[in-house]
Amino acid sequence: MKLKQLVLLFVFGLTFFTISCDSLSSVFNYTTETTNDSQSVVSVDTSVSDYLCDLSSDDLASYLESLDNTDPVIAASLVIPSVVELTVNFEFSYTATYKTPWGVSSQTVADSATSEATGFFINEEGYIVTNAHVVSLTDYEDYPDFDYSSRTVSFSFADSNAVYTATIINYDVELDLAVLKSDTVFADQSYLTFFGIDASSNINLYYGEDVIAVGNANGYGISVTSGIVSAPLRYFEDGYSVIQAVQTDAAINSGNSGGPLANLYGVVVGINSFKIVTSTSESLGYAIPANVVMDYLDGLDIPYHVTTERAYH
Repeated sequence: MKLKQLVLLFVFGLTFFTISCDSLSSVFNYTTETTNDSQSVVSVDTSVSDYLCDLSSDDLASYLESLDNTDPVIAASLVIPSVVELTVNFEFSYTATYKTPWGVSSQTVADSATSEATGFFINEEGYIVTNAHVVSLTDYEDYPDFDYSSRTVSFSFADSNAVYTATIINYDVELDLAVLKSDTVFADQSYLTFFGIDASSNINLYYGEDVIAVGNANGYGISVTSGIVSAPLRYFEDGYSVIQAVQTDAAINSGNSGGPLANLYGVVVGINSFKIVTSTSESLGYAIPANVVMDYLDGLDIPYHVTTERAYH
C-alpha cells in the first residue's frame, strides 16, 4: 500500500508494515477492455491460457486431469485472471488544534492520499475482497471531525490498460478485511475458490506446504512470488482483539495487501495482509486465513466458493 505517509502498526513491540473454482469454466476466461456500452457488459477477450506457455484454454481441462504433480506455472495461471490491481484515491478533512502565542487555535485541514494494493474476485457476481487498510485511513480516522470527502476505487486486470471502478460494500478494521463490488458487469467473470480450513474436521494447512502470493507489488503490476506455509496459524494481540494469521516466507511487499495467498492448485488459503520488518528478521509475511475471510463473508451474506480438496478444480 502506498500512502503519502507510512502506516506503522505495533504488535508485541515489533514494527509491522502493512503491505501490504468450482469448475474449470470459471477460471478459463476473464474480461478486459472491450465494453458494450448499451448493456454495460465487458466482453471476454483474455483467458487463463494467456499466462501459460503453449497451452490453449481447450487443452487446459485435459491437461489438469492428467497432471500428476502440482505446477506453480499452472497455479499462477489459474489465479491471475481473478486478481486486480487496486488504486484508492482519498480526499479527507479533519480539525487540527495547535498552540499559538495568543492561545489555542484550530482549523480544518484538507488533504489527500492514494493507496495502491490488490484484490480478487470471489464470485461471478462481481464481488472483490481486499484488506480494510487498503480502503480506509485508520491513522486519520481518530482525528477530530475526520471526514472522507471522497473515496474512489478503481482497478485493472493484469497486463491491461483498461480501468474500471468499484464500490465499497463493507470493511472491518479489526479483521482487516473489506468487500468491494465491481461497477462493471463482466461476462464469464472468473473468480477464486477458498480452501475450507476447519480444524474441527481436521482440514488444516501443512507446515512447508507450497504457496504463491499474487499481487500488485510496489504498484508495478501483478506479479507472483513463491514460498511455503511457514506456520499454519499464528496469533497476535492488537489492542483488545486477537489476530489470526498464516505465516509465509513468500515475498510480500508494499502493494501486495489484499492479494491471494494460494496453494499450488490455485485455491486461496489466505489474504496477504502484513509482514514483520526488523533488523534481525526476514521473510516473515502474514495472511488472514481463508476460514476467517469466509466467516466475515457469511456475516455479510455474500456468496463465495469453497473446497476442502487439494486438487485442481
